[in-house]
Amino acid sequence: MMSDRNLSVVPDGGGGRSPAVAADLLGRHLRRLREAAGLLQKDVVAAKAIGSESMLSKIETGKVPVQERHVRRLVQLYTQGDPGDLEACLAMAREASQKEWFAAYHDVIPDHGNRLFSQERDAQEIRTFEAQHVPGLLQIPDYAQAIMMEAVSNAQGFLQADDLAALRRRIAFRLERQMHLSLPGAPDFFAVLDENVLRRTKCSAPVMRAQLRHLYNVAENSARTNIRVLPFDADVDLAPAHSSVMLLSMRPGYGDDLVYIESSNVGGVYVSDPAEVEKHRQRLTTLFMGAAGKDATLEIIDRNIQRLVGKR
Repeated sequence: MMSDRNLSVVPDGGGGRSPAVAADLLGRHLRRLREAAGLLQKDVVAAKAIGSESMLSKIETGKVPVQERHVRRLVQLYTQGDPGDLEACLAMAREASQKEWFAAYHDVIPDHGNRLFSQERDAQEIRTFEAQHVPGLLQIPDYAQAIMMEAVSNAQGFLQADDLAALRRRIAFRLERQMHLSLPGAPDFFAVLDENVLRRTKCSAPVMRAQLRHLYNVAENSARTNIRVLPFDADVDLAPAHSSVMLLSMRPGYGDDLVYIESSNVGGVYVSDPAEVEKHRQRLTTLFMGAAGKDATLEIIDRNIQRLVGKR
């Protein structure tokens, strides 16, 4: 059966996406081709186009890169060798097999964040809410180090030389993530911070004061990064049920929108169901609109800066 030519695999201009997005797009397109051919996963295995239903499921959900030989077999089976589909799928498979930009940091960053780190660079807009810490994309190095050192100390009670080296590399990774927000074409960023974040001092007063000054400068001057504070007296129904939520609205042709919910430093949950993503979008948009406005946010941040003046 020939393809219906509804190829979202290669957008106008082609290429340029992250490997995770490429793998996701390719997997979903291969699934569409299989379904259009009237085949079940077990039929594909029986035809010896793939080794197991488990592997095919992982390919179709973008959980593993697809080898070119598998692409050729699957497209041949689904389309009787349609050259248009084959070339598009092979191009996407090559894109999906490239190294992620953060590959050099794989030993010091959590695996559960890989999809987030991969896709946020292809986002058109990012919305986030934080109730515990300043968002990673807005942290200064000294504040980030204090947060990370606390986590390590709580886990094992002391820091070793290897821990300190790893901390330095994690901070370097975080700064590299942040740099993307200042590049042309970077996503618009909307961040809401619970006011408690400004008062929960996880580090020395001078470091916290410097962090708050950074937030003030960004909130006042950035055209694309928008910071709002959810004050203590805000409507209690505004705050999300989770303390850390991030929504990535992807550019057209770069995959589906994605929500990442993190409840601790050791795990996170992804939400990709369109209906659930839309609920989070509405909640985060309502939260941003209901938080303190720009001028009021600057006043709250400045008040907390002044509270820390002279303290150590």
